[in-house]
Amino acid sequence: MPPPISINSIHDPLARAAFFQRFPVAVLTEALENRTPSEQRILIGETLYPLVELVEPVLTAKITGMLLELDRAQIFKLIESPEALKEKVNEAIAVLISGFSNR
Repeated sequence: MPPPISINSIHDPLARAAFFQRFPVAVLTEALENRTPSEQRILIGETLYPLVELVEPVLTAKITGMLLELDRAQIFKLIESPEALKEKVNEAIAVLISGFSNR
């Protein structure tokens, strides 16, 4: 396995995307083994956050939190598929907008 790299030190969006392509869901799944549910949620969130940030940098934290409510299989699909992630982020934005307009 390559040496650890802090994703926070990668500022170029394309470089970040390439970074995640090197670490498939299988690696994440292995990293989740023997972790508490709380630790698993944090690790999945830390993996998902920078990907969401590439799609929606302003609402990244809120949308990541929303996506963490999905089941694990759906989240892993989002991590593997930029198209699926974009679609789900757009759905989350629509939900947020409708919530604001109903106030």
